[in-house]
Amino acid sequence: MQDRRFEWMALIAGAIAFLCLVWLAAKVTVGGTLRFDQTVRSAVHSVASPGLTLLLQGVTRLGSQAVVISIAVFAALVLFRQGRTDCALMILIVMGGAELLESTIKLQFHRQRPEPFFDTPLPPSYSFPSGHALLSFCCYGTLAAVADVRGALRWLLRAASVALILLIGISRVYLGVHYPSDILAGWTAAVAWTCGIYALVFRGGRPWTAGDSAA
Repeated sequence: MQDRRFEWMALIAGAIAFLCLVWLAAKVTVGGTLRFDQTVRSAVHSVASPGLTLLLQGVTRLGSQAVVISIAVFAALVLFRQGRTDCALMILIVMGGAELLESTIKLQFHRQRPEPFFDTPLPPSYSFPSGHALLSFCCYGTLAAVADVRGALRWLLRAASVALILLIGISRVYLGVHYPSDILAGWTAAVAWTCGIYALVFRGGRPWTAGDSAA
């Protein structure tokens, strides 16, 4: 019964996130986020400093496609070896789908990137949604959920993953390679996708509890 309730919660959260993504996409299409984007970009850029720039340049690399895919594949291999097949499959399905989702939405909206700060090179892909935001959420969020740790360490790990996801999103705005609405779109797409995968693919059970039951 508890797993069934969790499944419904995931469906509801995913549906809300999807509706937010649709609303945000509609706003972006008609230029309805420009004022918000420029205000936030200016506010974030106003606190710039050489030390902060160096820090966030490092943080943003943790959300790059090469890094998150490498981490996800390595984690899936470890989980397969541990016999936690459901967790390994969840990571692979979430990350594989996230890659496809990102490319599909970017090609649908063709949003050009903003003017970057600090001479940061612009990626060749479109701006909406942020791939760093989407992929880092799917990668670090899923890994934090399936990690075989308990008690205070579990909550510490999850808090750290939330902080990292937020910092990666902020770094993209700080460096000027994304609009804030791109970041929000990446996060909402990630929530909709991961919740949908849990509710529809892993219905009736939580794969990350496998390690708990063995304890």
